Amino acid sequence: MEKYFIDKKGRAEEYFQDTNKTKQVNFPLCLAVKYGDEVPMECPDFLLSTKKGKVFIETDSPLPKGSEVVMHFYIPPHIKLLSELKGKVIHSQRRVHDVKGNLIKIRDFTHRKLRKLEDYLEEKRHLIDEKV
Repeated sequence: MEKYFIDKKGRAEEYFQDTNKTKQVNFPLCLAVKYGDEVPMECPDFLLSTKKGKVFIETDSPLPKGSEVVMHFYIPPHIKLLSELKGKVIHSQRRVHDVKGNLIKIRDFTHRKLRKLEDYLEEKRHLIDEKV
């Protein structure tokens, strides 16, 4: 069963593709994307595929293809860090359902690391209290 995590304005849902059903994540979720020394996108809308190790991030100012980024998935407002992942922009200005943004391939992708993030989102694991 293919599933995704979809976040819009900090409200995340788990989406099950084969049934078109969703399940609300019970806490707000944000993503900060660090590019070089800049953190230009804070809490953008995104779609995360933990199975494929990819993230689509909605933005009006896509980063250039090949850009290296660091992504922090966190719970606001006290910034409880769930996961830090490195990635590379593999498509820039790609449109998904008429939405402009970046498709990022997670570089340090391991099923264990992504499963841990999934476990937090599904509330199968306690949240860590680490500052970003």
